[in-house]
Amino acid sequence: MDECRLCGETRELQNSHIIPRFVIRWMKKSGPTPFLRKAVDPNTRIQDHHEKLLCEDCEQVFSDWEAKFASQVFYPHIRGEKEEFEYGEWLYKFVLSVSWRLLVSEMAVWHEEDHPQNAVVEERLETWEAILLGEKPISEDPSQHHIFFADEIDLVKSDPGAPEGFEVYIQRNLDGTSVYGDDQIHAYFKFPRILFFSTIVPQDPGGFTGTRIDGEGIIEQPQELGELWGSFLYGRAEIFGQVSMSESEREKVQDRILEDPERFFESDYFEAQLAEMRRQYAEHDLLDYLDEEECPGCFTNHRKVDSLPNKPLTKSTVEKLDEQLPFVRGTFPNPDEVVDEIPTHITDVLVISTKDSTRILQFYVDHGWIVGEEREHPEEVEPEEFGQAAWEKYSEDFHRQMRQRFGR
Repeated sequence: MDECRLCGETRELQNSHIIPRFVIRWMKKSGPTPFLRKAVDPNTRIQDHHEKLLCEDCEQVFSDWEAKFASQVFYPHIRGEKEEFEYGEWLYKFVLSVSWRLLVSEMAVWHEEDHPQNAVVEERLETWEAILLGEKPISEDPSQHHIFFADEIDLVKSDPGAPEGFEVYIQRNLDGTSVYGDDQIHAYFKFPRILFFSTIVPQDPGGFTGTRIDGEGIIEQPQELGELWGSFLYGRAEIFGQVSMSESEREKVQDRILEDPERFFESDYFEAQLAEMRRQYAEHDLLDYLDEEECPGCFTNHRKVDSLPNKPLTKSTVEKLDEQLPFVRGTFPNPDEVVDEIPTHITDVLVISTKDSTRILQFYVDHGWIVGEEREHPEEVEPEEFGQAAWEKYSEDFHRQMRQRFGR
């Protein structure tokens, strides 16, 4: 028997989850393997992150808010079913409950710093506890709570200079931390494609548009985060990107993927990797780094492919190449979707998979075919499967752009 961190009663404590169970379950189901790993320690599987924190009664109160968030916000957003979300006080208390758990749990780091605002945090936590217990109305909470839907951010248009791995961070990673500087402390956590902020000091740091949660209302897109929060997110993505997995654990993951390769190609993680690949390809002029050993933007050796004819390729030529290599496809306009003046039998973009890697090739009149992006295949993945998945994504983007620019 121990003291419940919320109500203060001495009771048997539950294995309270900092990150709600439904998020963990979805990540296991949609990931390339059925296991999760902490970004701070990728060699450790976290089937659930929990600790002895709440009694059964308090755990049940939190579970009710979690169930509403899961059914009315999380799953509809993840599935792309809704872009507008009507909510009541349950959403406010759900976000508040996770921020509170984050700041009082073993994961908390804010109290490890000798910050001049630590006393304010302690006082705010007491207010949050009273609200969660129903002893105070939410109107007595000085904090602001924000939710930002970051489904498929088009970084090619919004910020092509995003750090490597940003798409994977936004779409796949779980995160939770204190945001603190010389004059500020806030709570931040994220689920896949959804970000949350609970402000403490200052109460209104600015940089939020269309994200604030009140007692009731509607959250809808478009939303915006200011430069301060954008820089913060880039920093978090870079931290996650610096964490590496041991060779033995990497082999275990590869074995898991080999057992079920279809799961890998259908996973949200693979979708995020392809999104990053498309951004890196589009965000800079390849010719600026032609023949350099490694492009500083996408880490590719942009080089001319001398084995291809110095001209755009016809469908028949692409088909012949496909007979010689594991996978070759071009992007051809659909005759039913574009005006008659656009040729539909030639391509200037190729997706080619060799045994070891998949390359995106772009044709330039003065230079010929240039490697725009290149990714090595995981050892357990067939080149044809990787190439097919990459081509489908590039083809989808290509046809959308053709319809917008040259549609009938």
